[in-house]
Amino acid sequence: MDSENNLNRFRDTLGITFPILYDETGEVHAQWLQDVAFSSAAFPQDWLVDPDGLIAYANNTYEPDEIRALIDSWINAE
Repeated sequence: MDSENNLNRFRDTLGITFPILYDETGEVHAQWLQDVAFSSAAFPQDWLVDPDGLIAYANNTYEPDEIRALIDSWINAE
């Protein structure tokens, strides 16, 4: 629970308004387990899965404008 509280504080500090997955059991992580996407293997990493279930975005640097633009494109495509 402490990790979830830390995540929520991080979210609030950055002013993030979109939902962030907290995978308490690691089940989702295990389902999407990939080879290391970045040589730095930095955590946390941002991964966005598109409406078709494909990984559309992966980054180990927080880029809110890129994330928002991609999500907006999905919303506007509907």
